[in-house]
Amino acid sequence: MSDGDQDKSRELFTGVEDAEGDLSSESLIHPVDRPRGILSPTDREYLCGMKDYSHDQTELNRRQAIRERTIEGIRDFNLLWLLLEQTEWEKVMEAFDTEELNTAFSSILAFMFIGIDQDTGRMRQILERGLYLGANYDTSGRWSGRANTVDVEIDIEYEPNVDQLYERVQEGEGNQLTPGEIGALVKAGKLDSADLEELEETTDEFPGVYAGGSVESKQGEGTGS
Repeated sequence: MSDGDQDKSRELFTGVEDAEGDLSSESLIHPVDRPRGILSPTDREYLCGMKDYSHDQTELNRRQAIRERTIEGIRDFNLLWLLLEQTEWEKVMEAFDTEELNTAFSSILAFMFIGIDQDTGRMRQILERGLYLGANYDTSGRWSGRANTVDVEIDIEYEPNVDQLYERVQEGEGNQLTPGEIGALVKAGKLDSADLEELEETTDEFPGVYAGGSVESKQGEGTGS
């Protein structure tokens, strides 16, 4: 997430911009005072760490209430997207400015993706089906049939886990790492020149990686320029 996206996420709360240094025991997130949605005002205070309960059972009841309302709120979208009247659609959308609406929808997608264990294949299917339905229905609930297919591609590039990569090197699997993974280990200070020389001896096709960060093919060193 870029710094700009993080700033947009903070617009859902007040008081976040004042957070500096280590977190204190008091909540640094204060939910905006607004009417009840899936969450009640008390639910929001609890989730933001602003409300404590002296009895464990009371806290368990609060958590159960949040869980059950969230479950049923998700199920309600099976009705809302198809059966909400067009005038109500317009009023709902008009209640948000563009940035707030985009932030809220992004949060919904994040909730979905985390909820399905960050399964990109399943997320792609969900997005394709949702876009297909949305492209073929209008706000009056009528089927238009204009869209035939929807294709979604998801390409997420993660930072390599250098600790796991280093464990593979220690277990003798260093020759199976990609040049990018070796470069990440060098950048993190996990490998030095001696380590790289030892790894290069494991196979003729092992990519040469140098402390300066450049990656060259060892096989190419033997070819004339």
